[in-house]
Amino acid sequence: MDGTDRLLKALRCGDEAAWEEAFRELYPRAFAAALHAGVGLDRHRAEDVAIEVLTQLASKIKEVDHWEGLCALTVTMAVRRAISECRRLTALKRGRNQNESLEALRDDAESGFEPPDETLLTALSPLELAELAALIDEAFDEVDPLTRRLVHDFVVVGTPYKELAVKYGMPLGTVGVHLCRALKKAR
Repeated sequence: MDGTDRLLKALRCGDEAAWEEAFRELYPRAFAAALHAGVGLDRHRAEDVAIEVLTQLASKIKEVDHWEGLCALTVTMAVRRAISECRRLTALKRGRNQNESLEALRDDAESGFEPPDETLLTALSPLELAELAALIDEAFDEVDPLTRRLVHDFVVVGTPYKELAVKYGMPLGTVGVHLCRALKKAR
């Protein structure tokens, strides 16, 4: 049994000296993973994430068989926790609870998502319809063709999220993201 396996065994027994030694080994790994450039946390938040991960690691110590597994688990937990922290901070910038379901908006009579009134469309002249179509096209100039089709199917045809996800072969959440971004750009 080498030194790292003895250390892991001592950690499982709750040896305080072993935890101090493990901290010296694992903290730099957790900190580096949390500070990774792709994640975008500053040093102070990365330190907080690393400490939090090492605290959570105590409950997971029995799940690993080797020291290398514990190191890998530490890094994985730190990266995931750092990503979660970045998302939380981004959500705070935008403001919490400002997300609305597009289906709820469509069902709300004041939202503008209800199907067009046929009498209104027939009351418009061909020139007015052409101008209206041009305005809508101009509003969606910034939107890619796939998203245009999604918006059309959702708003005009009334296709639910689940059917759109199947039709376009994308996850349900991605459908909502595409629709939300497209409507924001159009506004």
